[in-house]
Amino acid sequence: MDIGLQRQLFDELTAHVRDKTTSLAEGEMPYPAGAYYDPAQLVREKRLFHRFPLIVGHSDEIREAGQYFAGTILGVPFLIVRQKDLTVRAFRNVCNHRGAPVCPEGKGRAGQFVCPYHAWTYSLDGSLRGAPRNAFPGLDRAEARLPELAVLERHGLLWLRLDGGAIDFEAFAGGLDAELASFDLGNYAIERRESYDAEINWKSVLDGFLEVYHFSPLHSNSIGPWFYANTSSFEKLQLNGRMVGVRKSIDALVGTEFADDVILPHIAVNYQLFPNTVVVWQGDHFEIWSSFPGDEPGRCHVQFMMLVRPETKDALKSRWDRNMSIIRETVMDEDWAMSEKVQKGLPFIRNNEVVFGANEPALQHFYANLAEQLERGN
Repeated sequence: MDIGLQRQLFDELTAHVRDKTTSLAEGEMPYPAGAYYDPAQLVREKRLFHRFPLIVGHSDEIREAGQYFAGTILGVPFLIVRQKDLTVRAFRNVCNHRGAPVCPEGKGRAGQFVCPYHAWTYSLDGSLRGAPRNAFPGLDRAEARLPELAVLERHGLLWLRLDGGAIDFEAFAGGLDAELASFDLGNYAIERRESYDAEINWKSVLDGFLEVYHFSPLHSNSIGPWFYANTSSFEKLQLNGRMVGVRKSIDALVGTEFADDVILPHIAVNYQLFPNTVVVWQGDHFEIWSSFPGDEPGRCHVQFMMLVRPETKDALKSRWDRNMSIIRETVMDEDWAMSEKVQKGLPFIRNNEVVFGANEPALQHFYANLAEQLERGN
């Protein structure tokens, strides 16, 4: 983390702990509860997803030429391929003949892609290499490429845009770009990648990471005793944001002088990347949570990656296993279990509104931006 940001957080967070304060919005913010259960809202949100760069993977998965991974996001089948010049390109995983996938979902290595239906063959760059000429005399082979999608490899992350538009990352990320660069994420390795289907709205996944207000009651038997439950800092970064949670061990720093790296063991940094991802820095590793809308408002699909330094991936295996146990206990068994109950109760809430408190500025920022972007998309 940049030394200037460390000093900023040291001053801000030690003052919050000393004065028993926290970052605040101007006041509370009501938000329509129907945003969590209205099918029409879900349709609008899915359209919005197509306009933004979405994190779908990490460079560690495809470091060598010919390596690829394929998947499906919001019904769009995609294929990301490391080219011979080590750049990456992305395509719709759909053969131009009859629409079959040109490779199965998952990771692998290939010199070309052969459709399993009629053996149309494509190069790594998506160009058509093989199709029977006598059967398709009018085929323009130069035009019969795999449909291309915009993909960007930045900070070790693979960002995909589904609507065919270009990715203007500087305009999207703003000051967040430099912050992510300071962590050198491209030189991390994937310790594990998992996916989950949850019976909650996709936004509820983000909710659990964008305020610490719930730590004391909900996480009293897991991480709650280690963190301050109503002390955090928050900064807007255009559509994105940075929320910093505070471990109680920070008490030892109150009243002391700033020094390089002294704040780092006492904080957890949650970067909210619009529209659907939270990148959590935990000091010795990163967690990346991306939540995607499901077929119904009360369902979602979550992709999770844990990133660690390559030299620690195997050497600290038991540590990462223990960390994953804490994640399951906290996120799935507590946050998501509560969100399932919330999902059922929201249609009956007073005035059909949820209320984000002044002590939840990260949530207010996210939902205000979501409402504005939905309005722009209409």
